[in-house]
Amino acid sequence: MARSRRDNARPADGMSESDADWLGWDSTPAADDIALAAADPGAGTGPQEDVDPDAAPDISPVEHEAGAEGAPPDSPVQNGSGAGNGTTAHRPSRRHLIVKAAVRVFSRKGFAEASIQEIATEAGMVPTAVYYHFASKEELFESALGYAMDASSAAAQSARPDDVSASADSFKDVVAAVWDWTAEHPNSARMLFLQMAGGATPGTRLLTKEYEERHIRRAFDYFPAGEDPPNRRAATAQHAARTLRVRTMIAMTIAIQPLRIEGGPLSDIPVPSLRTATTDVCTKMIEGR
Repeated sequence: MARSRRDNARPADGMSESDADWLGWDSTPAADDIALAAADPGAGTGPQEDVDPDAAPDISPVEHEAGAEGAPPDSPVQNGSGAGNGTTAHRPSRRHLIVKAAVRVFSRKGFAEASIQEIATEAGMVPTAVYYHFASKEELFESALGYAMDASSAAAQSARPDDVSASADSFKDVVAAVWDWTAEHPNSARMLFLQMAGGATPGTRLLTKEYEERHIRRAFDYFPAGEDPPNRRAATAQHAARTLRVRTMIAMTIAIQPLRIEGGPLSDIPVPSLRTATTDVCTKMIEGR
């Protein structure tokens, strides 16, 4: 999915409080960054990445990102080795490290309260290096959210590829895959949850709309076949009702894991019971009964 740059986007709500504070649980790093998969022996393995935004960062002493002779990051720098004729070497891009650090920071603090300085520190670099890759906090937030959305979509896609027909079993496989992904990636899941609760920027509201539409189209494959609606009005009403059910199901599956963190409203419910209940509720939403 293409990412658009919206350098002039502004927060829609203008809240001075952290976007996560109103949710009613501790949003400090100590509470947030615990991988819930450790508490869920049944969790499978989702998409693996070279650096996981949901894992504690391994930050070495900050190096100056300007490179040799003040060159910007990722630009060619002179390699002093060789017989007097320095060869040109390219500094590898650190854009992906910035995005993954942004997921961790935005998930803890929300869009309004997070700063480029905090994200740069999390990534182990200086703010100018972040601005080299992203013109604004809004653009970085869109990239971080898109990263989380694409990862969750990949988990669902791997459970039911396009060449696998929709069935009751494949639907449960998808629900299980999404559960596992949210358990293994609590920061990404929490960022998605905060965005579903209210878009922070015009760009991320568009991303959220595209994300929902993508999964709504796939979820429609699972609805039981029935009689065709007698007229256009009835067909429109049926489509709207099914869309609402799928949208509710998407929001619920994303919200489960953030609500399970320490002090959250679902933290006292045993994992197996909560997992079974989630699958049952999702199934009933599709079956319509």
